Amino acid sequence: MIHIYNRTGTTGLPLNRKRYIEITTTILGDSKQSLSDLTLIFVDASEIKQLNHEFLDNDDITDVLSFPADGEIDPESGRAYLGDILICYPRALEQADRAGHTVGNEIELLLIHGLLHLLGYDHIEAEEKEEMWALQRHYLDHFNIELNHEPGEVDEDPAEEI
Repeated sequence: MIHIYNRTGTTGLPLNRKRYIEITTTILGDSKQSLSDLTLIFVDASEIKQLNHEFLDNDDITDVLSFPADGEIDPESGRAYLGDILICYPRALEQADRAGHTVGNEIELLLIHGLLHLLGYDHIEAEEKEEMWALQRHYLDHFNIELNHEPGEVDEDPAEEI
């Protein structure tokens, strides 16, 4: 089960809940985590910057953060709780505009990326990155998510203001 929340303070975001459930269900099933719950939260730039600072000692506005739950059980469902994925909607919109694809495709990329982090994948070391990027590419292809760049290729705008 995926819980989806919009904490951006903006109504009418083009969120595709059905699609997020499809992506999440498939990836969790493939990883043998199909009986896990998680939360997807859309946040604004100030919230993600604050969380990035608090938990990663980084003062940048990032696009996605993942917080694994480390084996917690969801008290409502009694199922394993995988963790939280936070997507900065303004950053996703900016990155989609800069890359020339839809914000929906950017959000789906960030969901896949965040979910892979919850499943234990990382991209700090070159070998880890190669494995995570290959799996990410597999799911981008599987779900026909078209991007006008490979993930990680678009240079970040050095300006932190969104």
